[in-house]
Amino acid sequence: MGTRSLMGLALLLLGGLGAQFAAAADLSVVPTVEMRGEYDSNLNFITSGPRVKDYIFTLAPSAEFNYATEASQLQGRLGLTGMHYLNNPQIDHVDQNYQINGNYAATSRLSFLIKTAYIVDSTMQQELSTSGLIIGRTPRQSILANPGFSYALTERLLATVTYNFNQVHYSEAAYQSYNSNQVNLRFDYAFKNQKTTLISNVVAGQTVYSADNSFRSLGTYLGLNQKFSERWEATLMAGLNFTQLEFATQTLDFSQFPFFILVRTTPQKESAVTPYVSLFTTRYWARASITGGYSRDQSPSAYGGVSQVNRINLYFKYDFTERLVGNLYADYYRTDNTSEQSNIKDQVYQISPQVTYRLTEQLSLTPAYRFGYRQDLASGTSGNRHNVWLFLTYSYPIHRRW
Repeated sequence: MGTRSLMGLALLLLGGLGAQFAAAADLSVVPTVEMRGEYDSNLNFITSGPRVKDYIFTLAPSAEFNYATEASQLQGRLGLTGMHYLNNPQIDHVDQNYQINGNYAATSRLSFLIKTAYIVDSTMQQELSTSGLIIGRTPRQSILANPGFSYALTERLLATVTYNFNQVHYSEAAYQSYNSNQVNLRFDYAFKNQKTTLISNVVAGQTVYSADNSFRSLGTYLGLNQKFSERWEATLMAGLNFTQLEFATQTLDFSQFPFFILVRTTPQKESAVTPYVSLFTTRYWARASITGGYSRDQSPSAYGGVSQVNRINLYFKYDFTERLVGNLYADYYRTDNTSEQSNIKDQVYQISPQVTYRLTEQLSLTPAYRFGYRQDLASGTSGNRHNVWLFLTYSYPIHRRW
């Protein structure tokens, strides 16, 4: 499944919603071109690898669109990111990012949803954000397809069923590609005060790696969403993940020595119960906003096995003026990955301030900086990374209603 498949899916969605699109509709398209100059003090950001610095020039054209009617909505993004490394041109790469999301209200109670994505990248940041671990700079292909539907059982009780497919392929044989399938059943019950929503969630899935090891998991979670005011809300979820890991070990059999030495493969199974926690909150003020949270969950990764990931994320935005906006991003990852191929315990800290100044309605300039620090808790080694960027972004919004 690639770009053609996603385009075909988009056409299928458009065809299925054609009757709705024939009614009053609102279309917005935002083409964007971004040019970026970047200094990276450590391309690898791997504690055991060599430290390599470089200057990168990036050109990234993209387009985002939104098509909405009274009963349906179709959103998407098409983007390319071409990166040229001045000192290491052998790792030049063109990243791709295509996304199509849609929802359709078939009746007042029944709605259908779909999320799809096709992503090709060679950055370590994408792997870190999805698995909590850092790998070497290698092309990575990710395909996602998440269809589902929601049904209002009563005025206050909503049931949602989704199926999530994710296929990740790494170009280097040192990393394990995998397929992941997951089914999610969620119930949302809104209290009479219209400020509190009780949430229950059951998630069952299986991940199969290219090395023939796999794991099955069942997650049961319970939580609530609380709206303290129109400008402040928080969501807390907690529960347990029940996991069974299957892998094969190879042993040498000397029973026929000196005539034969046999290599025997023995299947192994391991089971574990681990906690799940997710706490996120968003607060708005007249000129500022803050979003932050903590989560502990499990994830597949390029190293096989099951990664237990602790995340802390913080995003702060402040509007100095109508043209000048400041942003601050901060992240912390604590990841434990144990499998037959690896025993990895990592900590990664990142902080990134940036300022965006709108030169005109369409043109903006953004200087940015990111500091990253990685500590390998298994070996005791550590490393850091400095990134400095200068963005020049041109966007031309197009809007039409009929």
